Amino acid sequence: MLKNLNDVIHQCRESFDNLNHRSDIHIDLVLASLLKNALAEVEPRSSFEIQPFSILLINENGLRTDLPSSLLWYGATFWELDEALCEYQQKIKELREFLKNKEHSSVSIKEFLNKLPSEELNNTSEIANDTKLFLRAMEPSDAILFERFLTDRDWWFQPLKKTDQMNGKTLDRGDVFQSSFDLAARVIVANSSRLLTIVKAFTASGDLRRYFETLSKEPVKYLDEDTSSIIHLAPTKPAKIGCNYIYYGAPGTGKSHQLNELTEGDRKIVTVFHPDTQNSDFIGSLKPTNVSGAVTYAFRPGPFTTALLEALKNPEQNVYLVIEEINRAPAAAVFGELFQLLDRENGASKYEIDFTDPDMQAYINEQLKAAGLGYLPKLSIPANLSLLATMNSSDQAVMPLDTAFKRRWSFRYIKLDFDNPAVSLQRLRIMTSQGAYDITWKNFANKVINHQLKEMKVPEDRLIGPFFLNSTELSNSETSHEAISGKLFVYLWDDVLRHKGRNIIFDKSIGTFGELHEQFIGGKKSVFSEIVESLIISNGNTVDDSTGVAEGDE
Repeated sequence: MLKNLNDVIHQCRESFDNLNHRSDIHIDLVLASLLKNALAEVEPRSSFEIQPFSILLINENGLRTDLPSSLLWYGATFWELDEALCEYQQKIKELREFLKNKEHSSVSIKEFLNKLPSEELNNTSEIANDTKLFLRAMEPSDAILFERFLTDRDWWFQPLKKTDQMNGKTLDRGDVFQSSFDLAARVIVANSSRLLTIVKAFTASGDLRRYFETLSKEPVKYLDEDTSSIIHLAPTKPAKIGCNYIYYGAPGTGKSHQLNELTEGDRKIVTVFHPDTQNSDFIGSLKPTNVSGAVTYAFRPGPFTTALLEALKNPEQNVYLVIEEINRAPAAAVFGELFQLLDRENGASKYEIDFTDPDMQAYINEQLKAAGLGYLPKLSIPANLSLLATMNSSDQAVMPLDTAFKRRWSFRYIKLDFDNPAVSLQRLRIMTSQGAYDITWKNFANKVINHQLKEMKVPEDRLIGPFFLNSTELSNSETSHEAISGKLFVYLWDDVLRHKGRNIIFDKSIGTFGELHEQFIGGKKSVFSEIVESLIISNGNTVDDSTGVAEGDE
């Protein structure tokens, strides 16, 4: 029997939204076997390699796609929608055959389906009348639902809001069911084709669904991290025991500041990754140099080689290689063969590797010889050299860290801490439709902007940190307004609200960022939505425009 698609979509969305977490799932041997069998049934021409935290799909042309294990959550919660859509897809095939038997041409059937879903079924054309005959031959309950499917697009092709409708998708399009599923699951259509492969595996295999329900699905812990990794931790020194740590959190939470405090007084080398960073930049390479007027080539060390030499020359001291924005470059490619050295035992590399660059080896050993130290035959990381990095996963320019790379790091989450005494006390004058209000940066960022973003279920790593604007930018009312418009609003407008809807924060009458900037800097008219205005009013004080003084400040 056909199901009410409207109800199924909302039930699946509710199940997904009520999950305790949606992180990577460890794929054990039983789950791997069930997955492989189900996926082979769904895509018999492709092959699959199941890894502990990912699924590698290789299609018939040898093209490869890595699917994170977190997609299994969609399979567990949306398989019923896929099953229901398949039933309707089968009915469309049966309708095509019925119309062919009624001697309608393939062209006329295609043209008819090209107008559906719509009210086209209500006209008096011969093909519409034959479609009504098909409906009358069905079970009454199925006929009602199938007619709704053919005529009411909004009932089953459900975007998050009206403006997101994909009006070009009609029933003659082969991808209409994929698009309907993508919208129901609320995923980016361009990147979602393989998600349905995972969901269909759950649709195809009851054994897979039943085993998945019994499986322990606690969030994955990196290395030896316990649950303290998800709360704010004060910096602690590793006491000459090397480690690999990535500090991550929302923009402006003070990640770089934490690393600066942690490494204060110790030897450190700081570098910043960017999209063009390469392995040769990180390790070093031959570069031209001027020696007594003649151009020659010499090995120029990169930050890793420099940090390694610092550690080797000073074995009794802590040395840190600090990598800012580690995920703004393809990190695994930048590390290259050094990837193997990240596994540690008692602080030092568990494994050694051969030098692949003889110029690097020659440079290191020349430096060690000049310092009166021994020869380094193989490459490894000593126990007194720690690698510390920062990461902001909300940045649009970031690149994903693959599972094998992440496994070799410990992760420390930096929470939003607006009670930090270093947070600016600058007061802002914000215009609302009820007049001007005086509100602190702390309340504006946390109790207004972040509060509304959290209400709209924006992920925490996209919220505003207490140091998103620095003390210089918040030093006075003029610079703070420029920084809010030119930095905070740009981030909200272009990054956070691009797909969520900008009227979550801003007035719906504002159509462009230029209008937003001009209206806010002008200070004569509110730029915020009614909900945000109410939060400003409840967390601020009115300003007497004749004196410029906030109520209660006299």
